[in-house]
Amino acid sequence: MIAAAGESHRVDLSAGRFHYRAWPAGPGALTEFGASAGFGASAGFGASAGFGAGAPAVILVHGNGSSWTTWSRVAPALAAAGMRAYAVDLRGSGSSVRPPVGAYGLPEVAADLRELIAALRLDAPWLIGHCWGAAAALALATGAFTDRAPPALGGLVLEELPPDMSGTADQPVVRDFLGMMRKPREYVARRIALICRDWDPVDRESLLGDVCDTDPDVYRSVISDGAAAGPLIPLLARLTVPALLLRGNPRRGGMLDDEHWGQVRRCLPGHSAARELPGSGHEVHRGDQPGFLRLVADFLGSATGAGRPADAPVTPARNGGAFCHNGPELHLPRE
Repeated sequence: MIAAAGESHRVDLSAGRFHYRAWPAGPGALTEFGASAGFGASAGFGASAGFGAGAPAVILVHGNGSSWTTWSRVAPALAAAGMRAYAVDLRGSGSSVRPPVGAYGLPEVAADLRELIAALRLDAPWLIGHCWGAAAALALATGAFTDRAPPALGGLVLEELPPDMSGTADQPVVRDFLGMMRKPREYVARRIALICRDWDPVDRESLLGDVCDTDPDVYRSVISDGAAAGPLIPLLARLTVPALLLRGNPRRGGMLDDEHWGQVRRCLPGHSAARELPGSGHEVHRGDQPGFLRLVADFLGSATGAGRPADAPVTPARNGGAFCHNGPELHLPRE
């Protein structure tokens, strides 16, 4: 169904051929798919979101060990609200070019995003990034690691920004992911069905693809190459565009502990905001999609002059665990 999967495209950039999915802007009201998937007023989108002809384009940037499919339900919701949505496969992921190990640092990935924006001829798009994708979006927006000025951007949504990539290897969610990559697909499917039982089936299927289809060498290279960038949180102080920082519960797999979260809040400029979703873990957009969409709609609406204030209350999600277990913390099994 085109409303769900978007349209597949390929574009040639300096590093090679990249794949992305595109969803055209809807009329500002829910599509048939969006309504059936629950993208209504409770998610903050639909006609009530107030995004009209001036709605921004949005580029969705996945995290390490993922692909465009992580946004399978988010992208149609954005399109249903009147935005053009693009979900890219970063280098080494999905159907995009796979450079050799050692070519996955932030300068390279941020340069890919810069070229993608130019190739698509987007005017001041918003970037929504998860984890590694958030780091790449932040690097691009601040002009870090390059002598070039940042491109024109409307703003950022940074979900679960890692404090620095060198520390991600010690995160339980990363160790668990690597452990699951060694297991047979049938075993992984059963485990995801158990610990992510509150997720939408579409999101469970995309996580299964993440675990089973990711190249372990690329996954490790992103961590080791990305570590050269050093601490990422101080870059927030260099932002000149609005940014929304989102974190999940660190006791349920979120990467930002209270000390780092305090640093985030101190570094953010006044035109930005930091919000928590305490019922979610690291996978906020899949583990608490209604809360995620609500906060994104609120912030984009506030920053673009439509919608509700960015400090509207959010009802905590029921989902917990490193990904989504409904109850005490439960990480994916590891060896």
